[in-house]
Amino acid sequence: MAVNTQSFSLMLAHIGNPLTRVLGCAAMLCSCLTLLHTTELQAAEKSIKNSVSASAPKTDLEDKFYRQALYFYFAGDYGAALRQISLNRQRKEIYSDRSQLFEAGLQVSIGLHEQATQTLAQFEQQQANTSTQTTANNSTNTNSSKTKSATSPTELLLIALLQLSEQQIEHGDIDAAKLTLGRITTLLPDYVEQYHVLNQLAYWPDTSPLTAQVQQSTSEDDQPPASSSVAYIALNQALLHMKQQQYSAAQPILIELKSQQWQPPKINFWQQLFNPFVEPDIFDDNDELLPEVKDALLQQQAINDYAKLLLAQLYVANKQYDLAYNELSDFPEQSPYAESALFLFAYSAQQQQHYDMSFKLLSLLQQQYPYSNLAWQAALLTAKQVSEQQSLAQGLTLYQQAEQLYLQKIVEIKGFAETVSTISNVTDFASKTVDQQTPSLATKSDALELILTERFSTDSPWLKKALNDPQLATDYHTLLSLDLLSDNVQKQQINSQWLKDTLALNTQRQARVIEQQKQLAYTEMINTLDEQKQRIAKIIDQAEAEQNAQVFADPSQQQWIDRIDASQARLTTLATQRNIDDEQQRLDRIKGVLQWQLQQTLPQRLWQHKKSLKQLTTQLEQLERQANRFSALSSNTRLLSDFELRQQQTQTDINSTNVNITGLRDKTDRDIRGKMSIFTQQQQYTLQQLLLTTRHQMANVLEQMSQADTAPINPFSANESAVNKSTESDSTVVESAAQGAR
Repeated sequence: MAVNTQSFSLMLAHIGNPLTRVLGCAAMLCSCLTLLHTTELQAAEKSIKNSVSASAPKTDLEDKFYRQALYFYFAGDYGAALRQISLNRQRKEIYSDRSQLFEAGLQVSIGLHEQATQTLAQFEQQQANTSTQTTANNSTNTNSSKTKSATSPTELLLIALLQLSEQQIEHGDIDAAKLTLGRITTLLPDYVEQYHVLNQLAYWPDTSPLTAQVQQSTSEDDQPPASSSVAYIALNQALLHMKQQQYSAAQPILIELKSQQWQPPKINFWQQLFNPFVEPDIFDDNDELLPEVKDALLQQQAINDYAKLLLAQLYVANKQYDLAYNELSDFPEQSPYAESALFLFAYSAQQQQHYDMSFKLLSLLQQQYPYSNLAWQAALLTAKQVSEQQSLAQGLTLYQQAEQLYLQKIVEIKGFAETVSTISNVTDFASKTVDQQTPSLATKSDALELILTERFSTDSPWLKKALNDPQLATDYHTLLSLDLLSDNVQKQQINSQWLKDTLALNTQRQARVIEQQKQLAYTEMINTLDEQKQRIAKIIDQAEAEQNAQVFADPSQQQWIDRIDASQARLTTLATQRNIDDEQQRLDRIKGVLQWQLQQTLPQRLWQHKKSLKQLTTQLEQLERQANRFSALSSNTRLLSDFELRQQQTQTDINSTNVNITGLRDKTDRDIRGKMSIFTQQQQYTLQQLLLTTRHQMANVLEQMSQADTAPINPFSANESAVNKSTESDSTVVESAAQGAR
């Protein structure tokens, strides 16, 4: 489970700006969407694996094709799994409850949120009807209420409602999400955390009602394992308390979260029973932490850091600067919240009169984050501190440096705004590191890439700052998705053109084959083969009926048979003239030897003739089929017309899709330019206000310097004036920091 640390840091990037207070809280809640997707996949996987006892009866064929889709899913090819589900529904008419829920999860995974919403709405309606029928049936049987199936209609309905509400939140339909969540009356323990997070997203910044009743588990094994989503829920609750200025309620939550430790997975009862010394599986074969363990540790560290930062903001809002200073003294340097923590630490140090520490921290903040609003405010705080604690001349110098900084940033932001207005494609700001990959590492698969795996990155510091706005980052992600979709459509365009060329070649081949086949005399060839077949069949029948091997005699043997018949005729003629017994005996012996030879080869030759007859029959059938195909081909010259119509319809759809993609991309491009224009105007306004404040402070310093040159020295009055001004300025900063924390 990945930690969306970027979303956390979005809220704190402009802690000194009260305009980002509401956006910051929303960004904190948006970070929990990653948890929802993980919980959703776990719930879907559980439903998939335990769907043996599903309510809808399934056949072996249904299970076979469903498992084929599962194979693609676990192999990571979500597109192939979705296509398999679609094929099962269209061609095999296989579409059970589990397939419908599985399809909705796949649609979410590849970004088809609108289709997923429709699928879940239909599924939810079906499951509501099924759940009603099941409840009615269970009311007549007391024993049935004691058994619970892992894939009961109640649980499937709960999964559908949770996923449907998440999709509605994704689309910004908060009212519909509230109604969907309100329909959940009974909650299983496995889905409590997901239900809490969705309610916080739907009702923020108000308190969620949480009207569903949690069903109690019957055994300890049924208790869901503790996960980091509980910490996110607690962080959201603390944010809500701070927004409502209920600091006493938020403080214990944050104190507990900042010291929370990651716990390894628990060993179940059976593992402990058979191996009392078993330990959680944390390390791999190389004695390194498993990837999921590393991810869990990073996530826990992010939770701890964020809780410490919120607690420090709470102390600053309550003017407990010593507690805030102590809280941030050991804050990790590599934390994603280091910028905001550094500002609060420097401000707390200044309020604690640790001026050297404050000066160094404020200078470090300006060096590391030159485009941050906090760094711009740090320049003013540094100049103010130096002018009050060291000398007016040094403070004047720092004010002048701050003035030059603001003027330089104003020039930069104006140049950036002009570039945005004149650039042809807003994605041209993308960094070129992605394009400089090794060609050998490019994908060689012909399958369409359905999932966008890369994020928009840029080298422009102003655009990086603008992308802290989640809506603008979403628009850029939409552009990347549209570009990916456009690439897929281009591939389909190539395939459509290839199909068109193939149909044209087949049409030419059809005409050429017809012309060639007209030159063949199929009737004469069939008659000749039929005569040969009949002759061989007659010989075989005669040999089997008479068992006479002479029908299979070869030319040499047939010559001997003819000579024997001629000799027998002469002997018959000479029998009336003289005694021919000796000649007749010799002729009989020769005839017997020849007859014996023929009889010995009778089975072999009979088998050979039958084999020849079979081959001849096969050739005759093939020739007849070829003649029939030629006849059909000759009579139907528009055999490929159906394919041509389908290709033309596909080409029309591709052209329409291209037009829609182009229109949507242009609209998204205009939206991005509009938001960038608002961002640049806000930045210019902020810099102008800081510049105006700097010049006012410079005027005050010059006035004090002139008064010091002309008036007698009165250290008490000067210090008192400085303290009063410091108090007024500090109260302003405290108010700003408190608003940012809330």
